[in-house]
Amino acid sequence: MSASLSIGLTGGIACGKSTLADGLRARGWHVIDTDRIAHRVMQPGGETYKNVVDAFGASILQPDLSIDRKVLGRLVFADPLLRAKLNEITHPAIRSVWQRERDERARTHPTYFLAVMIPLLFECELEQMFSAVWCVGASRVTQMNRLKARGFSEPEAAQRLASQMPVAEKMARSSIAFWGEGTPAALLLQLGRVVDGLS
Repeated sequence: MSASLSIGLTGGIACGKSTLADGLRARGWHVIDTDRIAHRVMQPGGETYKNVVDAFGASILQPDLSIDRKVLGRLVFADPLLRAKLNEITHPAIRSVWQRERDERARTHPTYFLAVMIPLLFECELEQMFSAVWCVGASRVTQMNRLKARGFSEPEAAQRLASQMPVAEKMARSSIAFWGEGTPAALLLQLGRVVDGLS
């Protein structure tokens, strides 16, 4: 295995990215989750929070003045222009945090294995920033069923799928593609074969 490896981890929504991330953590990898960073930068008091509220108004706020991500999600997934506006506000802040964390990890752990989980990696043209891109996909039926199990209506689930590059295209553009159709255990078996093959 090389002295250091920086992977961009992506895939379709509800395909198994979190399962792969957990599997890498269990093998000692450092995993940066950009969804968690998004939660952090949108906490009340920060500049990104202020910019989002200025752009979308008080209707997206909960009684404690935190951003109601479900309300905001319904707005932006129903309107591509609003989604582009949100991305324009949040993506630079999120990218700044994960790049800083990755650089710090490289400095403190000269031999490191690191993955950054970025759902919109290809959409944001970030593939050149990594040693390789790993992607997980699943069928549209499975994605829809999983999203509905998370509480999304069928139209909401369809809007979220439509907002992303097709899974097949993401998989075709990746260094390694996983298939997340089955159980988490089956996906972790695929991951194990790939990681073991790196050594």
